[in-house]
Amino acid sequence: MKVGGVLNEKYPGGTVAQRRRLEEEGHAVVAKGKKCVVPDFEKYLAKL
Repeated sequence: MKVGGVLNEKYPGGTVAQRRRLEEEGHAVVAKGKKCVVPDFEKYLAKL
């Protein structure tokens, strides 16, 4: 992901693959304009 929880289009497979993987892991991904964002991504960073 990029700053602000935005999906990275340079991820292998693009944002479609990244979104699918994140959703499989239980993360919510929402469209925000032309971008996809993981809301509240900060709370997941604390678990790392």
